[in-house]
Amino acid sequence: MRHIRTQAIIALIGLAIVGSLLYVQSQGLVTSLAPACGGTFVEAVVGMPERFNPLLDSGNPAERDVNTLVFSGLMKFDVNGQPIPDLAQSYAVSADGLTYTFVLRDDARWHDAQPLTAQDVLFTIGLLQSPAFPGRPDLGALWQKVTVTSPSRNTIRFVLPEPFAPFLDYTTIGLVPDHILRDRPAAGLADDPFNREPIGAGPMRLVPIEAAGGPITSVTLESAQACTGDKNYLRQIQFRYYPDAATAHAAYTAGEVVALSSFTPQTLTETLADPAANVFTSRLPEYTLIFLNQKTETVSFLQEKKVRQALLAGMNRQWVVDNLLRGQAVVATGPILPGTWAYNNNLIPVEYDPQTAADLLNNAGWALPPEAVPGAPDYVRTKNGKTLKFSLVVPADNLHLAIAEVVVTNWAALGVQVTVQPLPVADVKIALANRTYEAAMVDLNFANSPDPDPYPFWHQTQIESGQNYSGYNSRDMSEILEQARTTPSYHDRAKFYRAFQAKFADQTPALLLYYPVYTYAVNDKVNGVQFGPLVDPSDRFNSLANWYMLTRRVIESAGQP
Repeated sequence: MRHIRTQAIIALIGLAIVGSLLYVQSQGLVTSLAPACGGTFVEAVVGMPERFNPLLDSGNPAERDVNTLVFSGLMKFDVNGQPIPDLAQSYAVSADGLTYTFVLRDDARWHDAQPLTAQDVLFTIGLLQSPAFPGRPDLGALWQKVTVTSPSRNTIRFVLPEPFAPFLDYTTIGLVPDHILRDRPAAGLADDPFNREPIGAGPMRLVPIEAAGGPITSVTLESAQACTGDKNYLRQIQFRYYPDAATAHAAYTAGEVVALSSFTPQTLTETLADPAANVFTSRLPEYTLIFLNQKTETVSFLQEKKVRQALLAGMNRQWVVDNLLRGQAVVATGPILPGTWAYNNNLIPVEYDPQTAADLLNNAGWALPPEAVPGAPDYVRTKNGKTLKFSLVVPADNLHLAIAEVVVTNWAALGVQVTVQPLPVADVKIALANRTYEAAMVDLNFANSPDPDPYPFWHQTQIESGQNYSGYNSRDMSEILEQARTTPSYHDRAKFYRAFQAKFADQTPALLLYYPVYTYAVNDKVNGVQFGPLVDPSDRFNSLANWYMLTRRVIESAGQP
């Protein structure tokens, strides 16, 4: 009898559902699927975090992913890399560009429900200003020059010694709580237990880590914000850590994770062929270039604009991108990254054109020997008894060496002889710092300095001991960079930077190769993912509030829900 009764209940429920659907249809109503709250998003991450502290994460992407979600700063970046308010309700910059005043949001709270006040900002900046601060020295040096005060409970004022337009970028750093860390010295920050039990004010909170003191193999974050029905759908995010891209991909194919961002050439090919994978790409805040030392007399010909232009036109950069980088890069057009507010969209890419390159060298007086045969030892251009030959310092890894081989072969066909000099990355940096190189292939990463400010690499004052490794000396370009660096208005700064890029394209003080791209694969179980330009790879979570894995059925009438 119990079995018959159960069957009858199931039948009645089924009839009720069918009846409801028939009623909906009879009333001219339709149903559709909408995002629902809940679900756990699991991602495979290559790397191993040690601690979670926004003041110390610059060298570890696995830590930055968590810190981006757990902590918040006064400001954050929009899709164009421009700072916008986060924990700040508003901000103002004085006319002279020296004073920045922020008003905190009234509803700002730490994950333990304690109010977030100006005291927390003062405390965080105090750690950065401490001589014992264990994080990036350049970060501490910048903050030590800033005077910080709090006129009221929710107001913070920063006073700079001189105008510095990129300052707003530095206010995006995550804040840490005074009420938890107050009595702990800056010198011990790296080993503080807080780094395994962080309390932040970001959109997610960290669930306590099980492997206390040991290697962190996974972490779970839960939403710190209520699901409102139109955002913040995911209940949890879990990061699982793997030693390499192949292992991470194996976890993805086994269904253990639903997203991954590190690939080998083979796993990338397999992922692109997977119909259940949605693959997103975005340009990374990096580029690879060849510096040309224009302060060394042995290669004084690198001071000639036409020689530099010929070297650029004579490189088949698109072949490098298509074949050696498997399409995971974009040929570079300038030293300011595309997709940012300061990029000059009118730049014309320099295409591979060996004939134009040869014409430039001919017009500059660099001639080939009569009856010279390409590939022969004497197939090299000369002018006034000087030979067009130099050495190229390259990081000693397979990819950079393969790129160098293509570039050197391209140049040899023009009559330019180049010898590749492989060095460990640390030695490449030493050669740049000491200016003991003729040409050098270098990867520049701007993840920790998202403002496009190119001043350090191209201003006159940086030639001798700064980062103007090329020794390029242009007063016109330096004046533009000075104005762009001291003008608070983003609109005006963009004008200066567009002018700088136009001059750079004409003068070609260095040879830009490519911008690498970031690839992110997400299983089609996850919806609402959107991608824009990345200031940092962790910015893939910028649209997280719209991601969802569960759905609910809603009734619509006359096309309106």
